[in-house]
Amino acid sequence: MIKVLLVDDEQFIRQGLKQLVDWGKYGYQVLAEAENGMDAIHILEETDVDLVFVDIKMPGMTGMELISYVQKNLSRQIRFIILTGYAEFQYARKALQMNVLDYMLKPVQEEELIRILTKVNHDYRQEQQERQQKYDFHIARLLLGKFSSEDLEQIKKYLTDTRVEKYVSIEFDRNQKEFAALGHSGQMEQQQDLIRYLQGMMGRFAYHVIPIIETEGEVFGAGLLLTKGIYEGSHLLEEEFLENLQKRVTQHFPYRIQVYVGQQIEKLEQLSKSFFSIRVVRCLHGLGQEESQVQNYKEFRHPKSSMGIREADVEALLEAVKNNQISEIQNFAGRIFDQIRSSDMNLEMVSASIYHILYRLMEMVQEFDDQTNQQEILEYIGKESFNKLVLTGSTEEITEFFSGYAGYLAQVRTQESRKVLDKVDDYVMEHYMEKMSLKSLGEMFYVNNVYLGQLYKKKYGIAFRDYLNNLRIEKAQELLLHTNLRIYAIAQQVGFGKAEYFINKFVQANQMTPNQYRIRNRKQGKEENLQNTGKRGGS
Repeated sequence: MIKVLLVDDEQFIRQGLKQLVDWGKYGYQVLAEAENGMDAIHILEETDVDLVFVDIKMPGMTGMELISYVQKNLSRQIRFIILTGYAEFQYARKALQMNVLDYMLKPVQEEELIRILTKVNHDYRQEQQERQQKYDFHIARLLLGKFSSEDLEQIKKYLTDTRVEKYVSIEFDRNQKEFAALGHSGQMEQQQDLIRYLQGMMGRFAYHVIPIIETEGEVFGAGLLLTKGIYEGSHLLEEEFLENLQKRVTQHFPYRIQVYVGQQIEKLEQLSKSFFSIRVVRCLHGLGQEESQVQNYKEFRHPKSSMGIREADVEALLEAVKNNQISEIQNFAGRIFDQIRSSDMNLEMVSASIYHILYRLMEMVQEFDDQTNQQEILEYIGKESFNKLVLTGSTEEITEFFSGYAGYLAQVRTQESRKVLDKVDDYVMEHYMEKMSLKSLGEMFYVNNVYLGQLYKKKYGIAFRDYLNNLRIEKAQELLLHTNLRIYAIAQQVGFGKAEYFINKFVQANQMTPNQYRIRNRKQGKEENLQNTGKRGGS
């Protein structure tokens, strides 16, 4: 709704305007009235009025003086339409030079008012959309840490309170079957509805609600730039406000809503730090399987290693991981888990200690500028294998995990390691028929197998196993067309081994059996040869 203020020293004029049309029907709300310029200024300073209908001649402060004062002293944009009589028409012309939207002759006619309301609404919505697009662009650059001083300056013009302390992500639960069943277009519609709903809730803090820009994809929801001003007006603590927000949104939408609260920052320029910390919270929440629908980054900082573990050893282990010092990793990992075994720690205490170390590993992610690398590392840590280590891991298994992570981290840091994919590709093309895996290839080319798998998925869009199967099926298709080898022989020759497994994969890829593929394509080849022979004979 476009919020309206009516300013006229004659009450019957104000009442006549209010009753002349159904304002809500045209997208307006008459928020307040004023009988003079000073009262109007007080209202404009304290409310979110968008549009003012003002009488051009009033005692004390004229409409022209009110317009001039507002344009000079109030930072936000307020639009004006002046009310004037025939005798004051020269003032109306002057007002138009002051960027007043339009003027209306008194007594105001219903058709004229409807015309102006319709036009202003259309222009207002179009302008709002353009403003929103520009704002979203500047905000996205700030969130990703790629902003300029101009971006920051433009953002501050929109925000009601620039003392932003945290980035909050309000998301639809991706694991809920009902939401997943909506498909991408349906999920996007829900996201737009959520943004509009939150903007309505926030009132004058509407621009603190922003579209979600997660680069990892498949995250739908909205972001909130949290300041104390947003929740202190409700006399609530931050935690109470966010829990209340989550409940209200959940009641409005038929899907589960998860709220993730990022790291606290000291100034707006640090917003990307809070934004990227959301990934850590999301990943830790998934691993910990917490029930709470509001997860706060600061809560993961509280658990420390239990009394049975020396913090100095934890710090030494993490430093060794960071520097890829394998012998040191083995040394301090062994020490830590010796301390666990020799203490009276129960399962809950052991899990808390390991999750503390896990949290510290995730903090290392924030040292990376490459957002893709950040997500890759979080995915690496978030593998189910580590979750199993928390419950049943041995010293050897966990030492292997830390050593593997250290090597993986080192390779992600260097762009040179990405060139290894070309060498691996060449080897796979020559040896596709042999038994191979990411682990064996990683050992052969001295590259972390998880990292190698991510390189394949990034380049080809599919997992390495699927890439290898597709390559083998392509080679099998060539043999089916150009040789008379039996199906089981082709399966063995291209590396599938068992014929049953080969046939199953072939049908998945081609929607027909290998034998059907051979018959159909050979028949088609003969027909094409006959047609070509006929063409040559007729020429």
